[in-house]
Amino acid sequence: MIPETVKPMFTGGNLFYMATADADGLPNVAPMMQAWWADAKTLVIGDMLMKATAANVRATGKVCLSAWNPNTDQASKLVGAAVYETDGPRYDMAQAELAKKMPDKRFKGVVAVTVRAVYDQTRGPNAGALVAEVS
Repeated sequence: MIPETVKPMFTGGNLFYMATADADGLPNVAPMMQAWWADAKTLVIGDMLMKATAANVRATGKVCLSAWNPNTDQASKLVGAAVYETDGPRYDMAQAELAKKMPDKRFKGVVAVTVRAVYDQTRGPNAGALVAEVS
């Protein structure tokens, strides 16, 4: 189970980073802000500007997300499997959420990340420790 203290770090307009790699292993990292939890282990991230990120998700389906909360100094990493979607319930949910803030904007698609593991990235002796395996 993803700890409840971790989930808000990746939603609510908070800045976090998504790392991907292409089929040859070339890494890519990009800042993200538009994301919502579709269920207990699936984070849906809206795509307005993704190029390499979307291509890498389509090619490998592997992602790593990292967030830091400057108010609490808590940092977390999520590792998961991802799919790129341009229709369906998760796409519709993200469009509806975006319309609340920016009714004139539309996502090209969404990246749906099924979280497999959560790691602590907070400074200190537990940095890098596995916090939860998500099944």
